[in-house]
Amino acid sequence: MTFDERVHAEPVVTEPEPSPVEELAALDPPSDGTFTREERASAEVLMRHLFAKAEHTIDGIEYHVAYRLAERAIGGDIVDVYHFDNGNVAFSIADISGKGATAAIHAALVKYGLRCYASEGLSAERVLRSLDRTYIENNAFERTESFASVFMGILDHSRRVMTYASAGHEPVMLYQPATGVETLEPTAPLIGVFDDQHHLFKQRHVVVQPGSILVATTDGVTEARSPDGDFYGMERLIAAVSAAVHAASSMEELIDRVLGDVNRFCKGRLRDDIAALAVRIS
Repeated sequence: MTFDERVHAEPVVTEPEPSPVEELAALDPPSDGTFTREERASAEVLMRHLFAKAEHTIDGIEYHVAYRLAERAIGGDIVDVYHFDNGNVAFSIADISGKGATAAIHAALVKYGLRCYASEGLSAERVLRSLDRTYIENNAFERTESFASVFMGILDHSRRVMTYASAGHEPVMLYQPATGVETLEPTAPLIGVFDDQHHLFKQRHVVVQPGSILVATTDGVTEARSPDGDFYGMERLIAAVSAAVHAASSMEELIDRVLGDVNRFCKGRLRDDIAALAVRIS
């Protein structure tokens, strides 16, 4: 092409590069539920960042996380274990409303919001209070409607005390060798719902004995249904955890036993995503 031809040539129109949000939104499956290889690869990268890596070694802590998807390649549940430079360890689990890429985007906001506020030295209740404000502001700015249930526990291993706050999350189970399984009930409303009720966010403290085991799940477990329509429920979950803590030799085996019981109950047909965390504190 000569210089004159280049000058008078029609301008080349290029499509703008998609934003990360647009790329994530494209991960929602088509009506037949299939994914391309590229979509699955992108989803796997996203999910690796939303879940705790079990290969991290933390003195005095053994943990395992698991995730079971009901339908899509990505979802809105997160599990995180985070070791702070002062020696404290945070355990968190959250269930974000909605499905697919949009829920996963909000899940990322929750995960890294929890880490950020806790790293500033905020208590568990103030972490959730700050996250709630951020979540509500983000909903307003992005013009979205999203909410989340969130549990966060911060363990001071030297004092053997865990401070926790639970924003409308499923009761978390704490097994202690001397007392058995107790449930840690919600201490606050859901994240992202009430913009004038930040004062309702509270926290509680629990002394953690050596050998204690913390087990947390999302409501995909308790709301799993049998072919007859019965819910798995909290009572079955507590019974499964109680049996597993005595039979399992590792946290991975404990989670496998509990989720195996859920899978048998619903005959392998999940209605919702499941996230689970098991932590043994020595």
